[in-house]
Formats: sequence, structure tokens, C-alpha cells
Amino acid sequence: MKLGNWRDPRLEPKAYGPLGWPEKPFAEALDAYRSKVTPEKKGASQESAMLQMLGREDFAKKRIRDLTVADFVDFRDARNEAAKSPSTIRNNLNTISAVYEWLIHEKSVDIANPIASLRKRRRGVPQPTGHRERRLFEGEEEAIAKAIEGLSVDPTRRQWRALFPLLLDTGMRLGEAVSIECAWIRREYGFVQIPDSKNGSARHVALSDRAYAGLLELTDGEPADSKVFRFTAWVAKDAWRNEIRVRAGCQDLRIHDLRHEALSRMAARGADLKTLMRQSGHKTVAVLMKYLNPTPAEQRARLFPDADPQAAVLEGRTHARSGRS
Repeated sequence: MKLGNWRDPRLEPKAYGPLGWPEKPFAEALDAYRSKVTPEKKGASQESAMLQMLGREDFAKKRIRDLTVADFVDFRDARNEAAKSPSTIRNNLNTISAVYEWLIHEKSVDIANPIASLRKRRRGVPQPTGHRERRLFEGEEEAIAKAIEGLSVDPTRRQWRALFPLLLDTGMRLGEAVSIECAWIRREYGFVQIPDSKNGSARHVALSDRAYAGLLELTDGEPADSKVFRFTAWVAKDAWRNEIRVRAGCQDLRIHDLRHEALSRMAARGADLKTLMRQSGHKTVAVLMKYLNPTPAEQRARLFPDADPQAAVLEGRTHARSGRS
């Protein structure tokens, strides 16, 4: 240092080879992550589609070492201008962050995670909005059942007759429901055992009488390892969005709202938290609470069990009318 010959190596420009990760477009990192990491996840199909979408963005064409926080600020703002929901934008940025963390920790790439820096800024990453509290209004359950009877394809109609009460009575996730195999419901009366649920563990789901009967009807004469439902979750969602709920006149009702409805009804009947968590598969009370949305009538009935039940009925009708308006 006295002679002036020593140079701080931290200040030396890094010599990356032509095939080094920092010299590659970020799109290659997205593709590598999609092929090596994504298949191990529960929501692999959804994340794979998102990564393909991200690979078409302008920032994905840049070299990894040239990307800055500003690139992802531009991406965030463009998604916001395209009227994407805060939760969608948040999920996009979290996925990008996961790719960076994979590069840093799995591939030993000497880079910083720009999304981590973005999170430190106020409103840098959109925060999740309040959870949905949509419940079925008076007459909607009957209208949906009638819409299912109006489906044009008989096998689809027959399967939806079983799927709708299954979702509405048990609170199962759609993906879990369409994954059921015939053998799963033949093991124990009134239950279906999901061997590998979303949270990574098996669980027993209690079935209502009508849900159990509907499943048994579909499994009659079928091999033990065959699927009860012959369509995928995506096909089911498409039928729900574009046909069933339109016919029923409840276009704002999502199929996942049936899970909210089922668990809220169970809570209104007095089910304790432990039982509800076993049924729903939630591992924390905080997440479960997002699904328990009592109507004004249910709230009053639980708080004042000796109150006039007719008044609660009238209050529930008022809630239904106000919700439709």
C-alpha cells in the first residue's frame, strides 16, 4: 500500500465469462427456474404460466447484471396501468424475487435482489387488499342448481350435480375436489381422504350426506384409481364463469367463494376452530379467519341466541336485497 501497488479487489471490475449468469438475459434465468424449481411446487401450472408471461416482458430481455430496481418499478407501474389487481402485481414481483434468490443462493451469482430493495420503499410492492367476504344471497343456491340442470352436455351436467354440493357443503378447494379418486371415498363412510393437500399433508374431509351420495353415484362401476370428475380445475372454472353463474344471475360470484360460504355456514352452526381447521386444511387461525364471514343475521343469532328468530330472518333478507342492489 505504501508503494501504491495494492488495489482493493472489491473495486476491480468483475470479469464474467461469456456464459456466466450475469451476462445472460434474465429470460434465461426465468426459463431455468421454471424447468428446475417450479415442477416441485403445488401450484406448478400457475407459476409456470406466470414465468412464461414474465419472460415476454421488456426487462427479461436485459442482461441480469444490467437490471436495476427502476426496471421493475416500470414493470409494476405498467401492470397497474393495465388494471391488474394489487395481489396479481404482488405475486408477479414475489415470483421475480424468488428467481433472484435462486440465482443468489443456488447458483452463487454475485448480484443483489432488486425486489428486496423495492420492498423497503413505501408502496414499493402493492400490499394485499382486504379479503373477500362474498356470501350467497337468498335464492342463489337454488338458481345455481337450476343453471346446472340447464347445462347442455349430459356428462358435464351429471358431474356438476355432484361437484356443486361437494364444494358448498365441505369447503374443499376446487383443485382438491377434481383430484379425488374413486378409492378415496370408499375407505370410510362420510369422509374423503386427501392424501396430499395444498398444505403438504393428508387430511380427512367430512362430507354431507348429499355430497357423499353424489360422489358415490359417480364412482359406481368405476375402477378404484380413476378420477371421480373427468374435467380439470381450469375447465370447471371456465364452465362456472361463462355459463353457470351467468345463467344463475350471480356474475360476481367466484367458484372459490363457495369455500368461504361452506366454512362460514359451519361456523354459524357452532363448529369450533380446531374442527374447522381440520376440515379446511388451514394451518393457522389467521388464514382461516379470512374465510369466516358471518352475515348480519348469523352475527346477531350468535351474539343474542334468545333474540326473536323472525327478526333475524328479516335482517337476512335485508342483507340479501342490499347485496344485490
